[in-house]
Amino acid sequence: MKRSDIPDDHVLGLARRWREDPAAPGVVRALMSEGIPEKLALAKVEHMISRRLLECGVSPYYAWPALFAIFPFT
Repeated sequence: MKRSDIPDDHVLGLARRWREDPAAPGVVRALMSEGIPEKLALAKVEHMISRRLLECGVSPYYAWPALFAIFPFT
């Protein structure tokens, strides 16, 4: 499995879920619960942060969707 095998839309959905309910697991932990290795999940989230689809504060484990990802320019 590689980073590109994880759909961006799925990761954004997990980030939205965490943002709406902080009791839910963070994005990386949610991906890990689906059987994706931690190193791969973290790489995917960090890549999406570098593409400005996700934003994070101190830790990428708890990233949230960037405003651009929610309301993309068309």
